[in-house]
Amino acid sequence: MIGGKFLNVLLEVQRFKNTVAVLASEAGEHALGPSKPYAVLNLSCMHPAIPRLLELQTVDLHIAALRAELESFPKRIQEADLKLTGARNAVAAARETHTHSLTERKKFELDVQQWKDRAKKYREQSGAVKTNEAYKALQHEITNAEAEVAKAEDRQLEIMMGGEDSESRVKNTEAALKVAEQSIAAERKEIHALYVEKKKELDAALVERERAVEPVPEDLRVLYERIAKRHHGVALAEARDGQCRGCGMRVLPHILQQLLQDANDELFRCESCGLILYSLEPIPAANPETTTGNAASSASSSS
Repeated sequence: MIGGKFLNVLLEVQRFKNTVAVLASEAGEHALGPSKPYAVLNLSCMHPAIPRLLELQTVDLHIAALRAELESFPKRIQEADLKLTGARNAVAAARETHTHSLTERKKFELDVQQWKDRAKKYREQSGAVKTNEAYKALQHEITNAEAEVAKAEDRQLEIMMGGEDSESRVKNTEAALKVAEQSIAAERKEIHALYVEKKKELDAALVERERAVEPVPEDLRVLYERIAKRHHGVALAEARDGQCRGCGMRVLPHILQQLLQDANDELFRCESCGLILYSLEPIPAANPETTTGNAASSASSSS
């Protein structure tokens, strides 16, 4: 993704374009009829390479954003696949729990039957004993076996109820898996379509960059690329309100003056961050009414 610095530069470039467009519109309205005084963007004060470099920087930042977005697509696919893997793991865990519940249920069913058989055996033996001690011992064993039957049956009932819950959980996770498979299949399709679209945008942007870089002189191209490499694709910053909008540091007054001087054929760089500076400060036009009034006053004085 583009960082805050990239976004600020894009906004500054867009502001430059908007300023030119608005002032051109105002100039057209002025030509069609009377209008209030308007400001003129003094492009003659700007180094002739600045607009070209700004356009190149806009294209380069767009290319960087597209490449970053394209690089994120494999991760998005992986995240979608992880969701599907999670749903599949949930089904596997639910099935394993249900299988364990069925195994435990069968175990306690066997225990119940074994203790019942043992109690039956002791009852049959009690009729054949000869002494009270032997009879009491068998009655004790019968009581103990019946208690174990009751315990096993209670545990069996708990497992049966848990088995119903685990069976329901299996059905729910299987339904969730089916929904996830459909959803993630659609998501993968959408991601692929978006990847193809962004790839086309990148190809078009690369063609646009060739067009934008062609008129830039070789020496300025080398300077631009060297600065941009150090500043994550940013090479130019507007000087506004006495500050470099790239780093926020103060721009020396004489540099600001030279940026607004006529026949500006020199590039100036911020002494703090090294970015190439430009200014969009407009030059206010003279008020026609004031000019007419001054001319009339001068004429009256002369006469």
